[in-house]
Amino acid sequence: TIIMLVGLQGAGKTTFAAKLAKYLKKNGEKPFLVGADVYRPAAMKQLQVLGDQIGVEVYYETGSKDVVNICERGVKKARAEEATYIIIDTAGRLHVDEVLMEELKQIRKKVRPQEILLVVDAMIGQDAVNLASSFNETLNIDGIVLTKLDGDTRGGSALSIKAVVGKPIKFIGVGEKLE
Repeated sequence: TIIMLVGLQGAGKTTFAAKLAKYLKKNGEKPFLVGADVYRPAAMKQLQVLGDQIGVEVYYETGSKDVVNICERGVKKARAEEATYIIIDTAGRLHVDEVLMEELKQIRKKVRPQEILLVVDAMIGQDAVNLASSFNETLNIDGIVLTKLDGDTRGGSALSIKAVVGKPIKFIGVGEKLE
């Protein structure tokens, strides 16, 4: 099963990728992480550190900016390692833009994920509705992950997202720790 994580920069995709991998491993699965954020400094290193902490293999490439092929090679490596779940941590941007969406569409076309989860920072409030609508129109997401719910927000955006986009909230995240 290939799970593609999408969302804006700073939403918590990388941390959630590791949390999800840890959850799956605890339930007897063999997860595999693919680092596809070639834009944020140290994104690959962060994913590698988190993968090491939970004992999950991480695939990434330094020096390459060809995200689509990185994902394709990562999936191929995960299959060779007999992973049961492949979690692709894609790059975020500061705002939704055409370049980001086109890159995500190309990744989706190439690796054909079974799940596309939009990771949303609960603290962005009602802007989350526009964000979710944009990602859903472009990628037809399968669900929402609401992160940072331990902050001072009340999660009202969660209800709005669910109502407007019609997709389930599959996970909520609290804290930076992998527990």
